[in-house]
Amino acid sequence: MEEKNLVERNCILLDQDIHSFEEVIQLIGVEFEKAQIVKPTYVDAVIAREKVFPTGLAADGHNIAIPHTDPEHVLRPGMGVVVTKEPIEVSMMGSPDIKLQSNIFFPLAMEHPKKQLALLRQLMSVFKNREDLDAISSAKTPEEILAVTSKIKF
Repeated sequence: MEEKNLVERNCILLDQDIHSFEEVIQLIGVEFEKAQIVKPTYVDAVIAREKVFPTGLAADGHNIAIPHTDPEHVLRPGMGVVVTKEPIEVSMMGSPDIKLQSNIFFPLAMEHPKKQLALLRQLMSVFKNREDLDAISSAKTPEEILAVTSKIKF
């Protein structure tokens, strides 16, 4: 089976002038729906899940978030990349009382929990590489993002 980049060009949103986690999810939700990656229930489900199970992570030099939800809101696998102009407050995974400032978001849409776990493991290798995170944070074009995310195979 041919491996492909899980990130589609139209789901890469750079230099976004938005100021809340909810805006990030609403923005990517529109693109995910256009690409027929998620159901209309995706946005509300991600926002609700984040309140209970936050997805912020302190990575090398950059704080990131990997918002996702349950498979019943997903039509097919996909991942987005949203980079905001200014950091947005998110809660830390496993420690919701700890707040992080993040401007890099990797929204996920996975239809199988086991595949989601495998994807998260691959993402962690990107998150540990400061050069990759620097490249994502400073990217001016979707192609620059795709060059980094092409390392993540699905």
